[in-house]
Amino acid sequence: METKLIIAIALIISAILLAAKLFQEVNTDQFREGKYIHIDSVVIEFNKSNGNVHVEYHLSPFAEAYLFLFGSKHLEPKMKEIFADFSDVKILKIRSNSASLLVSNISRKSDQFYLHESRKFDIQPDILTLVYPDGTRRNILNTNSTPNTFYT
Repeated sequence: METKLIIAIALIISAILLAAKLFQEVNTDQFREGKYIHIDSVVIEFNKSNGNVHVEYHLSPFAEAYLFLFGSKHLEPKMKEIFADFSDVKILKIRSNSASLLVSNISRKSDQFYLHESRKFDIQPDILTLVYPDGTRRNILNTNSTPNTFYT
């Protein structure tokens, strides 16, 4: 009896959230590439040969309702798919609107420099920000890959 009540309450809450989202104006064009996810920004902080990556995104109303019911753990395969061109991606934290990742060997050392070769994203972010070890930031709008770059 208790289980049925919990399921009924969860269904009612999810129906209310879904209805509220549907009555808001939804721009479905922003979800065309990722089907249910839109990448707002990707920030890559270079740290020697590794990179700390922070991703900000928003989901379609249906995906939000799904995550409300089943948790953000179900976004992990999509995050790995977005960064499939990168060699070693580890998801550190994932939430309903952001994720933190560690990308090992994002760059390789050559003499006193680190070289990062261009890598493609599965979904194009609105803005890509590269943060170099000295704190310098470079913003790139609407790109589908990281640029070739070097840093010390």
